[in-house]
Amino acid sequence: MNDKLNEKSTPGKTRFTLLKTKANQRWLILSLLIFMLLGGVACLGSAIGGAKEKLNVDIHVPSAPVKVGDIFTIEVVLANVGDRNVTVNEILLPKAIAESADLLDFVPTTTDDLDARSQMKFSYDLMIAPNGRETVVFTFQAVDAGETVSQVIVNTASGSISNPLSVVFTADENVVVIEPTTTLSPTSGDVIPFKSVVQITAQIVFDGQKTDGWSGSGTVISEDGLILTNAHVVLSDRFYEVVDLIISITEEQDQPPKRMFYADVLQGDYYLDLAVVKIRSDLNGNPVDFGALGIEPVKIGRAEALKLGDPIFILGYPGIGGETITLTRGEVSGFTSEEPYGNRAYIKTSAVIAGGNSGGLAASPQGEIIGVPTQVGSGGMEGDVVDCRPLADTNRDGVIDERDNCVPTGGFINALRPINLALPLIEAAEAGQVAIIYEPAAYEQYEDYEQDGDVVLFDMFEDNRNNWSLEDYHEGWSDIIDGRLVINVESESTYINAVLPDKYGDLIMAVDAQVLQVAGDGDFGFVCGYVDEWNFSVLEISEDGYYSIWTKVNDDHITIVDWSLSSFIPSSGTYTLAAYCGWDGFALAINETLLVDVDSDYYQPGQVG
Repeated sequence: MNDKLNEKSTPGKTRFTLLKTKANQRWLILSLLIFMLLGGVACLGSAIGGAKEKLNVDIHVPSAPVKVGDIFTIEVVLANVGDRNVTVNEILLPKAIAESADLLDFVPTTTDDLDARSQMKFSYDLMIAPNGRETVVFTFQAVDAGETVSQVIVNTASGSISNPLSVVFTADENVVVIEPTTTLSPTSGDVIPFKSVVQITAQIVFDGQKTDGWSGSGTVISEDGLILTNAHVVLSDRFYEVVDLIISITEEQDQPPKRMFYADVLQGDYYLDLAVVKIRSDLNGNPVDFGALGIEPVKIGRAEALKLGDPIFILGYPGIGGETITLTRGEVSGFTSEEPYGNRAYIKTSAVIAGGNSGGLAASPQGEIIGVPTQVGSGGMEGDVVDCRPLADTNRDGVIDERDNCVPTGGFINALRPINLALPLIEAAEAGQVAIIYEPAAYEQYEDYEQDGDVVLFDMFEDNRNNWSLEDYHEGWSDIIDGRLVINVESESTYINAVLPDKYGDLIMAVDAQVLQVAGDGDFGFVCGYVDEWNFSVLEISEDGYYSIWTKVNDDHITIVDWSLSSFIPSSGTYTLAAYCGWDGFALAINETLLVDVDSDYYQPGQVG
């Protein structure tokens, strides 16, 4: 994103100031929490109006025949190229597809009953803003040979759009369909080092008791018990502290892993989402004789030599317990760049991998590790949340349920971190060094933005001439007092806000802010694209040093940037918050320091504050 934030200039376009509180915080503390907006608030952007409605529909299906047993996706890409909001009410897939394939998953989900789904009818209420884009992903597994040639129909509030679809399914006697609990069946010549893959369980304290929190996978990379995995599998997050790690060993490919050891984190990098842990003892605290384990560490491969179409396989544990190891085959489907890691920061794969495999082994046919399954799908990415437990009230609605984020795994993994990015962590762990990196390099944080657009609103809060929506709720209130916009929260799990009356498209917001009376973990920031209480986006920071970006679409909570720790967020005083909301994504900064800049399709015009 270019030309979006410049906190050194007149503060940008603010419309809604939001403060909310953590669900498990008691009301006596929360009643003391007051969030003030000090100084000036201004807004950059342009108002929107109505014009033509136009929706483009593209259907993405496998171009090659799909073998029986293979998992594949049908993507319905909806792009609003008009000047008015478009509401998609229904997507109809050909019923003939059900004769050759089983529906495994679809995102976004619907409330349709099983009968409607069996008829390939999916009801939606997807509002797509001008220049907005929504991708609906249907995941199938081929079960029978055949061919489907038909139409995909998309019904909107003003009409229907149909696009052709053609998928060929072929039988192959050599295809092995591997379900999450089946025995591994390697292709001739492949080296499958399944005993080198372990399950890692993070233990946390929940309701005063030490318990299993979440699990992921890992790969043994040395004879003295070093294991490579994802950082989010083994490190604490904002809601829960990891108090111990349990390593479960794969003894037989058709048996669940056996809990055997405790481990410690030696190296971790939140930004890379990679970590190295080391086995420290058995479950009774006794030293471990690694030679007697009979576990061969995997060999390090050369990810930089990979080419498009190269075969790979992934080994890992998809569930939290009771599951056997799973093998998934795929091929290299592309590469993703990311600063400062170059053009191969991620390896994209055609394999559809359940979230519990996060941290596991991505290997070449020779059994050499070439990557770590890392990127977990959420929101608009492929796959819904699976194989995880919602343990924290991440959407702050006062209830821990399926609407909360999985902590921390879940979704479908669609990318791998190449092994070469893990080599510095491995070398440091081999030397016995202990270090955890919570943030990207500092230069990433000091990215400058030039201001673009005209200042359309500036408010010193001398009065309510700009018509902020100031109201008095049972749970709290907002008001302009002595040249300050004051927001007071008096009840847990509560959002109190003040919004401006107009709607805007792309915008920059900036505000000087201060917390007067501390609760310890209150959250506050900006809202944009506020249509109603079920549709809006939020960019916020917390008193305890975290930041997050999330959105609600038809009351569904979608995390865009999960809670991330930053040392740049001060614990007290007055500071300047700035944010960008636009068609291409979101950005959030504090005191001239960029915290995050993320691409996203979820923005829509609306009120801000």
